[in-house]
Parts: sequence; C-alpha cells; structure tokens
Amino acid sequence: MARSNVVVFVSAGMTAPKKRDHSLARRQLYLNYGALSLATMLQLKGYDTLLVHGEHDTPEVAIQRLVATGAMPSSFPLMVSIPSFYALDWAKAFCALAKKADPDCPIVVGGRWVVGPDVTWLRTKLPEADILVEGLGEPIVESLLSVTPDLRRLSAPTPGFTLNHLLVDGYERYQPSVEASRGCGMKCVFCEERDIPLEKLRDPDDLAASMALVQEQYRGAAIHPYLQASMFAPSRQWSERLAMAVQRLGLRIEWRTETRVDAMTPETVAALAQAGLKVIDLGLETASPSQILAMGKSRDPDRYLRRASDLIEACREHGVRVKANVLLYAGETQRTLDETTAWLDHHASAIAGVSVGPVIAYGPPKTADPLLSDWIARGARPVDPTSAEATGITVMHLSKHFDADEAEVASLSLSRRFMDTSSYFELKSFSYYPRDYGRTDFDRDVAAADPARLPFALEPA
Repeated sequence: MARSNVVVFVSAGMTAPKKRDHSLARRQLYLNYGALSLATMLQLKGYDTLLVHGEHDTPEVAIQRLVATGAMPSSFPLMVSIPSFYALDWAKAFCALAKKADPDCPIVVGGRWVVGPDVTWLRTKLPEADILVEGLGEPIVESLLSVTPDLRRLSAPTPGFTLNHLLVDGYERYQPSVEASRGCGMKCVFCEERDIPLEKLRDPDDLAASMALVQEQYRGAAIHPYLQASMFAPSRQWSERLAMAVQRLGLRIEWRTETRVDAMTPETVAALAQAGLKVIDLGLETASPSQILAMGKSRDPDRYLRRASDLIEACREHGVRVKANVLLYAGETQRTLDETTAWLDHHASAIAGVSVGPVIAYGPPKTADPLLSDWIARGARPVDPTSAEATGITVMHLSKHFDADEAEVASLSLSRRFMDTSSYFELKSFSYYPRDYGRTDFDRDVAAADPARLPFALEPA
C-alpha cells in the first residue's frame, strides 16, 4: 500500500447542528484553530500537514476527500480532533471507517474538553482510538508521531506563531483565527475554563503582525479574523498599542472577539475600534440578580450590570456591534427571565443581536455530576438521567416553570425579540458563514427553512 508523508488532522464534524437543526445552521463553519495550531507547529518543523474539517458532511465523505487528496493512507498516525461532545458520534463513525480502510494506521484522538474529563469513559465510546491525548497537544505533538509518544499533561501557553490557514482544506471558505490569549479562571459554575488561569495577552505588535501575515495568506482579500480569547480583557494601554501597531502596518482588517461584560472597560473600546474591532460577543448570560449569583458570575450583581451597561453603551458610541449571549439557567422562573428581558429592552438600541439557549451539562458523570447536583438543588432536573453516561450531553428541565421544551420556546422568543433576518445575517456572515456565502444564498435558505426553528424574526416580504 502506497503511503503519503502527510500528517493528516481531521476535525470531527457533527451529524446535526448543536443547537437547532435547520439549513442556516448547517451552513456555519467553525475553524478548529486548536488543531490548526498543531498542524502549523509540525509544518514549521518540516512536516507536510493537512487539516480537514468534517463540518456537516458524513464521515464517509470525509474519508473520500482525504483519499482524493492523496494524503490518506499516510505513513504517520491519523490525528483526530473532537472539538465538542456534539462531535463524538461523528468521530466514532469516522474512526471505525478509518480503521476499516487502513487497519495498520494508528489513530490519535485529542480535544481536551472531550478527552480530558474521563479517559476511561471515552475509551468505551472510541474503541478504535489507539492514543487519547488528555491535555493541550502543543508540547507533545511531535512525539505523537513516534512509537513512544509522550502523553504527559503539560502546560501550553498561547502560541507565538501565526496559524497557517493554507494548511486547511478549502481554507478560503473559512474566516481565520488569531489567538490572543488562553484561559479564564473566573469560576463561573457552568464554564469549562472556570479553573484555568487567564494568561497575559500577546504583545500588541506581535498580534498586529499576525493579522498582517494572515491577510497575506488570503492574498490580501477582505478577512474578518476572530481574535480567540476565552476572556479578552485588554487594558487601555494595551489597546492603544494595538491601534498604533495596526495603523503603522496600514491594516484595514475588521475583527471579532468575545469577553465577559465586566472584563473590559469602556475606555478601551475607542482604541480597539480604531484597531479594527467591529463585532464583540459579550457573555452577559443573565440580567437577573439572583441568577447572576447562582451562576457565580459576580458577588455584586448591581455592579456587574452597571459595568455591562457602560460597556455596551461605549460599544454603540464607537460603532462596535454587540451580540449578547444569554443563558437560561437552572432555577429559571418567569420573574428571572422578565428581569433579563427588561434589561435587554432598556439597551436594545445598543445591541445588534442576542444568542439565547438553556444551560446544558457537558461531560461524562465524573465531571457532570457535581454540576447536576448543584442544578438539582436549584430546582432543575435532567431530561434523561442516563445521558451523561451515554453521550456526555445532559439537557435540563430548568425548573417547574420551564421544562426543556418551554425553555426552548422562551429562548427562541427572546432571540426573535432582538434579531430580525438582516441583523442575524450580518452577525453570522461576519464570522461563521462561508466567505463566499452572500445574502442571496442566505435568503434562499431562509425560504426553504422551517420558520419555527429560526432564531430571528422574519422580515416582511
């Protein structure tokens, strides 16, 4: 059997979108920048590498794509990244197909949010995997290609190199990523990074240089990079330095990032807008004081909401579009939801869109059970008590006021209250839709979709 010398990375796809299954959701592309970081590291060491995303194609299609490129079969192990528990079924089917096609090829599986919580549990779900990597792969990735892999869990600071998007199969369809920092450590009960300390942001000059290099990879075309940071918390001085670096390089790049509503000061927004910040995903989660305390978002809800108001108003003043993330939480009642709705209504003119969904417990019983115990004490209960063991995804009845179906109805209603067809398209097309996916394509998909599943209000024809 002829084998290539390409190290193949596969980002596991999903059999269905993780929120609501409709044609628009299936258009979304999520660049697996963690897998791309590993592929880039190996490429810098002299290896030929390739990253293929499963997206919403079947595992069979992914195998066919790899064979068609000539990269598979390879003389190196097959590297599979599972970005979320929603991709686990796809990964299982893909690994089974890969083993059938090439029984002698070792399969290395990573994805710290899925592999890390309980390796023993995951082995029962992925029997075809030869090696499971629990932590971040950067410190050990080259050893994973050898017969004696180093499987220690080592720290991996934010890479200082620029991701090479040319290694992504069909890269031109994806909006690029630039890593700004890792970690958060803010102790929010529901967050997977609650105990991972926040790292210092990359140097602004280095970050601007990375954006310039990424634009070169896209041959100077318009790009909207996502500055990846679980909690983007720049100081005013850092932001002003980034603005100066961007201006010095002559960049005209509009970018997006995410942060907590209390992690960025209004004073930084003006400089960040000058540096190209155009869209920001704000983790408001709730505006109910009791739910803020329940989530562990803050010990002082009034201060939390004041800071949120100040930041959102600063974004409006400087032309930064705000997409607010809202989480319907354990113990949710009509009163707590009304508190959040009223707060959003008050700030509606400064909000471009709202993403709403009920809280879900991710992980096998080892990690899900402590969360579920806390939520049950607040009046919630699992829809299926066996789902943590079966899938790693536990959907909740939030309270006696909101069972799972009622919570979904409330989520859609709140989303539609603040987003129409145009605002939804503008936010999604900025970062998540294929770069060649235009409004005409979008309108065609809207016409073919079930309106009951869409999280935005349809505009009059």
